[in-house]
Amino acid sequence: MYIPTGSLVSFFSSGFPSHVRAKAIDVSSPDFHTFYSPVEGEVIDTEKIRVGRPNRFAEVDYDYVILIRQSNGNMVKILHVRPFTEKGEYVKEGQPLGEFILTPYTGGDFPHAHIEGVRISFPKISMYRESLRGIIKVKTRDYFDVMIEDYAQAGKFRGLGCCGGLLNASIPYACYGGLIGGYKEPISLFGIHLGKIYRKRKNYAIFEGKRGLIRNWEFDSSFKVLENKPICGKAFMEVVLSYGGFPYIRFFSSTAMEEGDLIDLRSVILKGFNH
Repeated sequence: MYIPTGSLVSFFSSGFPSHVRAKAIDVSSPDFHTFYSPVEGEVIDTEKIRVGRPNRFAEVDYDYVILIRQSNGNMVKILHVRPFTEKGEYVKEGQPLGEFILTPYTGGDFPHAHIEGVRISFPKISMYRESLRGIIKVKTRDYFDVMIEDYAQAGKFRGLGCCGGLLNASIPYACYGGLIGGYKEPISLFGIHLGKIYRKRKNYAIFEGKRGLIRNWEFDSSFKVLENKPICGKAFMEVVLSYGGFPYIRFFSSTAMEEGDLIDLRSVILKGFNH
């Protein structure tokens, strides 16, 4: 699968069931505008769909579904991208496929495409350290984005070093998350208990903030996700990875600091959870 170097990526910061089952990946691009095809194949369909889900960050009330059939017959589904291509066209891996849109499903997140149907593998940790330093890169009225300087790494994936791996989660909003490349218990970030490991696999683990949450996900939490309602608490931080670049944290709060300022991640996170 093609991912441009420097793109932000996420496996476990979304509450949709395909992410909880580790069957989907969200991918941005370095410019947060153009999306590049992750695979080669024929565009089987591009469908525009209306979305009634509430989201104050959304810029449109619709989404797109793009289906690409690879030469081996495998079907790849892509969402949140306004396509440049049409049904019947053949696209190559890495070809510009469309532009990101902030839909009712993605508003508030980093611009990205949701991808299903590709092979997902998780490399083991290659460089580990607990992340403490960040730089404010973007500041708005509703959130501020922090680039993590002292990231940990697993293959080409880089992220916030926590609990023996790379932390990827929306906490406490989605109430679950993943550790990529490695993991150890207890699942604790600066002394804050994040949950218990629900599923262990080679080079990754999924944890849950409440016992039984993931087992009953599609019968309970998924309905809250569709209504854009928090599962455990209001949105505070979304921790995403980078592919060969710097990973980010989006903090959904205000700050008196300015873009370019260095911050201590421990103090910001502890302050946010204590409030």
